[in-house]
Amino acid sequence: MIPPKRYLNAWSRHHRSGGFGIHSPYAYQFVSNVWRQRLPYYAYEGIHQLLDTIKSSSTRRQRREMDLITEREARLLFRVTNFFNPGRILQMGAATGVESVAMLAVSSQSRLYLCDPQLEQNPLAVRILQSQLGRVDCYNDVNVSLNEFLDACDCPIMALVNVPVDDTVLRRLLDAQCVLVMRNLNRDDEMSRLFDFCCDHMPMGQTYTNNKVAILNPNPKLQREDFLLWL
Repeated sequence: MIPPKRYLNAWSRHHRSGGFGIHSPYAYQFVSNVWRQRLPYYAYEGIHQLLDTIKSSSTRRQRREMDLITEREARLLFRVTNFFNPGRILQMGAATGVESVAMLAVSSQSRLYLCDPQLEQNPLAVRILQSQLGRVDCYNDVNVSLNEFLDACDCPIMALVNVPVDDTVLRRLLDAQCVLVMRNLNRDDEMSRLFDFCCDHMPMGQTYTNNKVAILNPNPKLQREDFLLWL
């Protein structure tokens, strides 16, 4: 069921997504060229084929239970990764592995730190990640993966949060000026709470969300602003 507030703010989200009312040049560029970019990218075909293969062998209920990302969100995830071009990516929760493929498609030089203690019980993600295993480090403990991720980083960094994690993990990432992408805000109350926590913790920087997926850029050079958008 769609929350009533999504109907109430639909027009303003759509209006803002066109760049109207956005005064920050940085935010206008991000919304216009990343969030709402409509031009095709080279990775889109591979993302489409991967999702199509999964959809053809599963029911709608199975896809929801496996947390299958939508093609629109997978494309957004690729564009965000392409925009920030992180050398190191931290992913919490494997989901189906499609997200990992989309992010790693940006650069052959990037590396993924994947934390999911249930990965061995997720044969779909394991199968999808097979082609990327040379660039993926897998962890069972989020603190171990976080420490190694931050210790290895001498380049731009980004983190994808598919599942709820401890507040302190997100605080450390924000303090390290790590760009965060958070999914399932509309499906998981705890994810929604964590997003609100991050917004409260960020003294500077910008957030962009459609109440389903959120992107947080804690860049201290940016004025503190939140943008509610349409995707």
